[in-house]
Amino acid sequence: MGGKALNKYGVFTERKNTAEFLNLAKELQDNIALNLPVSTAVVKCYHTKANHGDLDLLLCMPNDVNINWREYIQKHFNPQAIHNNGGVFSFDYKNFQVDFIPIKEDKWEIAQIYYSYDPLGNIMGKTFHKFGLSYGWDGLHYKYRNFRGTNSANILLTTDPRKIFEFGGYDYDRYLKGFDTLEDIFKFVIKSENFDSEMFQMENLKSIDKKRNRKRGSYHLFLNYLKDNGIVVKKDFESDKSKYITPINFFFPEAKLKEKLEELNDKDRVDSYISQKFNGDIVMSWLPNLQGKELGAAMSKFKNHFASEATFRTFVVDCDYETIRRNFMRIYHDENK
Repeated sequence: MGGKALNKYGVFTERKNTAEFLNLAKELQDNIALNLPVSTAVVKCYHTKANHGDLDLLLCMPNDVNINWREYIQKHFNPQAIHNNGGVFSFDYKNFQVDFIPIKEDKWEIAQIYYSYDPLGNIMGKTFHKFGLSYGWDGLHYKYRNFRGTNSANILLTTDPRKIFEFGGYDYDRYLKGFDTLEDIFKFVIKSENFDSEMFQMENLKSIDKKRNRKRGSYHLFLNYLKDNGIVVKKDFESDKSKYITPINFFFPEAKLKEKLEELNDKDRVDSYISQKFNGDIVMSWLPNLQGKELGAAMSKFKNHFASEATFRTFVVDCDYETIRRNFMRIYHDENK
């Protein structure tokens, strides 16, 4: 997205005015309607936008339909280049960048909401992050972090856009009216009861988020808007995101968040115990020359000797250090005879 995805292939597309943009969108949608059982929707932008760097087309994928989009694009549009970034297919059509974005049927409604009115989805996502949540095209999720501190599970809370907006403190009915200008989008964001101007500043973003937003012109316009209008709002969020679990669980009871967290915590405690008894450092103490990919391969082969992951976990939990070491060494030497 953004009109520059094909530059690396030596393909430089141009911007189009709104009339040209809408004509191209109709041509693409008509082509798909004629050839595929797939619904389409053009991602919405603010109504007075004069020109466009690319066209984002959402494609509703029925569960029983499987399409090779690269082949379809090549056959019907014959572009100079096709770029696949995480399932988003960018290509040139009449000297304009088009992004095909396949969406699962059960995520169709929330995807249309999330992608529309850039940079709204991105900005809202940073607010939800303060609650330990992740907002994206596939809904609102609780991000579970394991004993290593890494995100190991995403618990779906809802794909209902109204509930998502209400939890975040956004006026969904106002959203449905659309936005005439980019400034209207900024004003909408600022009215959220959870708005905090500092969370959006570049120096307060994580490195990967900072890298992404440096490339997003609309995000920089938002920062400039805050600066030019002297908008400084401070919201005190809890540093310990676990304090939000109870209100999140209350707001989304159908997600059964607390029950799922209990299950994940139980598994995580066992995972932590297993990692103390069988890990790379322990294996290297048995075989000091075993490192890197070879170390990982040896550990994987040992685990694969068990009938299942559950069998392996039970073995490590129940056995003492010497039994684990003896079995590992036997299997390792058998594999490397």
